[in-house]
Amino acid sequence: MSRIPEPARPSARDPQRALPTPPSPDRRRWAALAVLLLGAFMGFLDIFIVNVAAPAIQTEWHAPFADVQLVPAGYTLAYAAGLVTGGRLGDAFGRRRVFLYGVGAFAVTSAGCALATAPAFLIGARLLQGLAASAMLPQVLALIQVAFPQDRARARALGLYGAVIGAGVLAGQILGGLLIAWDIAGLGWRTVFLVNVPLCAVTFVGAALLVGEDRTAVAGRLDLGGASLLGLGLFGVVHALVTGPERGWTAVPSCELATGTALLGLFLAWERRVERAGRTPLLPPRLLAQHGFSRGLPTVVCFYGANGAFVFLLAFHLQHALGFSPLGSALEFVPMAVLTSVGSALCRRMVACLGRWAVPAAAALTAVGLLAVGVAVETAAPGGQAVALLPGLLLYGFGGGIVATSLIGLTLDGVAAADAGAASGGILTAVQAAEAAGVAGVGALFARLAATGGAVRGFSASVLVLAGLSALTAVLLCFLPARRPAP
Repeated sequence: MSRIPEPARPSARDPQRALPTPPSPDRRRWAALAVLLLGAFMGFLDIFIVNVAAPAIQTEWHAPFADVQLVPAGYTLAYAAGLVTGGRLGDAFGRRRVFLYGVGAFAVTSAGCALATAPAFLIGARLLQGLAASAMLPQVLALIQVAFPQDRARARALGLYGAVIGAGVLAGQILGGLLIAWDIAGLGWRTVFLVNVPLCAVTFVGAALLVGEDRTAVAGRLDLGGASLLGLGLFGVVHALVTGPERGWTAVPSCELATGTALLGLFLAWERRVERAGRTPLLPPRLLAQHGFSRGLPTVVCFYGANGAFVFLLAFHLQHALGFSPLGSALEFVPMAVLTSVGSALCRRMVACLGRWAVPAAAALTAVGLLAVGVAVETAAPGGQAVALLPGLLLYGFGGGIVATSLIGLTLDGVAAADAGAASGGILTAVQAAEAAGVAGVGALFARLAATGGAVRGFSASVLVLAGLSALTAVLLCFLPARRPAP
């Protein structure tokens, strides 16, 4: 019986033997995810990193507080107003292409912020930077949805994305404090913007080499009417929420809030009309009929609204009530950031052990952590609060890491690939609007309580309100499907 000849083995001198083995498609896909997550990290980092630099900006230019407030708020406004449109641009013209354009624009506008010579210049550059982020960020979630079709791999990728959101929020406080303290080359606050430029360069090159173009992008004319109604409506609502508590709820911000809300209602009616006409809506109404998306959005609003407000108030309490320097305040956030990372890393194991109740239990743990923070503020002397706050911050960070790692995946459960960009933009808009509303609403409550009962009493009472929001998040999580975070 004849034998099937074995293939010839290359000799030691065979040049083909020395060729490196090309990376497997799976390894390349995870490398591409790392690049995309770096882009997402930058977008969330820039929301909070400016908070630490705001006092230095005001001191250098002797600017009124209203102008300084518009430096972070301008980014927030443009970012929130353009997210859904940015997601639909990726659906229509290719998500990789729009992501690369967004990264390039983010680098240019970050450099423009660092080169600003007056408040008006900086505010304008921040508006453009927010628009660049609104083009860049929705593509990340959409590309993850398409690149990881398997449930287990997608759960892991979306979990990493959720962890990046939490890391960006905390890193903004920590990195901002470090950069201001180091004062590299005497650039002062400008380094908080310049740090984006090398990060953008790495992200752009990595995405160009590793991220494949998404061929599932849907063709069709962009819904300009919907984009206009949504952008103007969100701008009105978020601008009123950001500036109303600071300047007083006079007729102007009240009218602005009412008009923005009405425009958002018109936007929903317009989208139904566009879908009935057989065209491509900016935010397909069918998304709101999906259980994961429709139930996940209010959960996202509660969780990130409480989280954004707590990070803002804690930084304010540490620097203004306890006299911490920006660097000292940044260091107080480090243990919470570490436990957030630990919670994110253990999320899948916790879900495997506890089932669907792991994520609601983690949200309840954040409420317990906030209660512990409130007790520490009321009972500990100012000189000992740095240590007394740690148990509550550690509990809050660990539980928040688990929730952040799971929540985005739960909300996107069942979304079709063609709607991935629109759904991603919708979720990110909810995140951004919730953080702005949380900072504005709870910040206004803190200011009122602090004016009558002192800063300590105002902070502890505000933390109790945030604990209630965290408890509500735990309840809402019980009604979400539990498939996505489980392996």
